Amino acid sequence: MKKIIIFIIFFVSACANPAPNFSPKGSNLPDGVVWQDYLAEIEITNAVLFKKNIDVDISPIDSGLKWKPEVNTLKRGGREREEEDYHHIIISGKPKKIGEILIHIHGYSMGTSTPGSQIDKKYMIRIINYEDGVIYR
Repeated sequence: MKKIIIFIIFFVSACANPAPNFSPKGSNLPDGVVWQDYLAEIEITNAVLFKKNIDVDISPIDSGLKWKPEVNTLKRGGREREEEDYHHIIISGKPKKIGEILIHIHGYSMGTSTPGSQIDKKYMIRIINYEDGVIYR
């Protein structure tokens, strides 16, 4: 009986948290340096995501950064196929100027427990200039 009660508690708590979770937490991604390679990853859990129900806006548009989903290679029966994973967003590129870049992830989740849950997360990236050991902001 005790095991059944514990199972019910875990089951109800799993269904009771419909909001998507983002990692990293907070609203900042790591700082970048002008004209140097930048790479950051964002993970979204507790949501069913596909190409049609999520989008990422990067402002300013000409920042030098772009986004893409992680691509996984699946092997089955001697055949390979690539699949885009929209739970893992990759931000990469070479920032073009000093300042702030806004990353806005938005859309909605799909699934059985809470279909249509809004996804709306903003991150900020500070771009700095680093010359001869001195940081210019």
